[in-house]
Amino acid sequence: MKTILLALFSFVSLGLVASQAQDYSALPFAVNLGGEAATYKKGEPFAKVAKAVKNDAAIEVTSTGNPIIINVAKTNAKGEPAPGASPAIILLQGTNKGSLAGTMDKQKLAAGDYMLSVVADGKTATILFKIE
Repeated sequence: MKTILLALFSFVSLGLVASQAQDYSALPFAVNLGGEAATYKKGEPFAKVAKAVKNDAAIEVTSTGNPIIINVAKTNAKGEPAPGASPAIILLQGTNKGSLAGTMDKQKLAAGDYMLSVVADGKTATILFKIE
């Protein structure tokens, strides 16, 4: 009985180590914001869009997920969530293109630092960007 439990424990532990060895840092699919591709640099916690974009910038996701759910959350300069800020939601149905102006509440996004979380096909791409 101890041998079976030890074998089972070893198998589960090996599976956990193997899953932690995967690279979760790269984007699972490409995301363009304002015509610029989001890029990931090794050692950074999230991908970034280098240049500031307008508050109605185009979004393009290279995923076939339907729907594609995009959360846009205000952050501080370090990429930490802004206290008390509620995320704006953009829902793409039957398309992989939209814009920052397409939030469900129709509110314009103010200038500042933001985090874009794009969920498609069970995967999430998280990108830091700035609105001018």
